[in-house]
Amino acid sequence: MLQGKIKADFIKSIIDAIAILVDEAKFKFDKDGVYGRMVDPAHVGMIDFKLNKEAFDEYECSEEHEIGIDLEKLKGILRIATSEEPVAIVYNKDEERLHVKVGNLTRKISLLDTSEMPDTKMPSLELPAEIVVPTAEIHQAIRAAEAISDHITLMADKQSFQIIAKGDTDVVEMKLSKEQLYSLKCNEEVKSMFPLDYLSDMIKSARGKSDEIAINLGTNYPVKISFEFAEGNIKIVYLLAPRIESD
Repeated sequence: MLQGKIKADFIKSIIDAIAILVDEAKFKFDKDGVYGRMVDPAHVGMIDFKLNKEAFDEYECSEEHEIGIDLEKLKGILRIATSEEPVAIVYNKDEERLHVKVGNLTRKISLLDTSEMPDTKMPSLELPAEIVVPTAEIHQAIRAAEAISDHITLMADKQSFQIIAKGDTDVVEMKLSKEQLYSLKCNEEVKSMFPLDYLSDMIKSARGKSDEIAINLGTNYPVKISFEFAEGNIKIVYLLAPRIESD
């Protein structure tokens, strides 16, 4: 038996963060909370997420459960909830439906067969740079870059973090010194290019949720993007494959 109650804004944020990569998701529930990991069909982006039980107003899970959900169905009922409104969820394994209640309204969502949804492993990456950047700064740079390009380059060295987007005629640049960042750990120059549409969606997921985003970066390696909210009880980690520059 699983039952819980959580603020609508929290569960909406998680679902929206997942939905930028996949239409269907596998959620795992245990006594400590909810977690999951999935990759988009093109194998370009990955999300790893965790909601600690403390993110819920009420949470009870007597045994481990694994359920597959069509995200559009879940988003359908969540759209009617205000951000502060509590959303109740109930799952009994004898009934292959997830009950989602908002106010006096309940939707019973049929579940997907999780045997068709593979478990995704987190790749082992040693990324030499870690930059903790203000969310507002990187979001502003992404918005400017979207006007001229479909790709973006992230760079870091011991003293600064830089974002560069090049279009056919124009260039957008943002450079933040070590003093303008929350933190910068980088002993060598690193540089990678990424598809802007994926990166934009990932950064937008953090906007309004966290003041800072941690970026782990290497040269021609995937970038790791992570942020927390709900007093650290909800954590989202993205991985995004690089776009290798041709010589």
